[in-house]
Amino acid sequence: MKTIYLILLLSLITVVHASNPDDSTYPTAERLFHIARSLNKNLVCYDVNLENGKLNTKSPLNIYWVNREERVGETNGLSYFQRKMAYGYKLVSEGDDTSEVTLTAYSGKKLTICKRDSKYVCMTTIDNQPAILESLYVKGKPNNPLGVEYVELQGTAIETGAKVKERVSKK
Repeated sequence: MKTIYLILLLSLITVVHASNPDDSTYPTAERLFHIARSLNKNLVCYDVNLENGKLNTKSPLNIYWVNREERVGETNGLSYFQRKMAYGYKLVSEGDDTSEVTLTAYSGKKLTICKRDSKYVCMTTIDNQPAILESLYVKGKPNNPLGVEYVELQGTAIETGAKVKERVSKK
């Protein structure tokens, strides 16, 4: 009987945990992608920056934190250091309602912000396939909170609609 009670209790805890609001990514209509980290549950969110319904090609991204631990759901801007050294971006080029950027901490991958099927998306290459970027996961080094073991990109392949992943190891 204790075993059945324990199984029921664990099932209930799993259901409650899965519906926990701090597990939400707090999506917005403008969200292009987010970065999750192994360090904590907080997210760095990248939303498209629009002016009168069109992409602000000179400043295409609105970047902010979503707290999923202490003050669940609260948002905060990036600090100067976070913008310049970790989570900011560099504008590479701009066109008619499109911008190409690279992330400060990962300049090797170009990201194209553009409209696709009446919605703004962030397109890049994931696992050698054109894809729409949805999220990045940064796995920190166990004994070095500033070190990165790997970054995993996740998205949807443009040609097939299948989910794609690519893990990039940091050396």
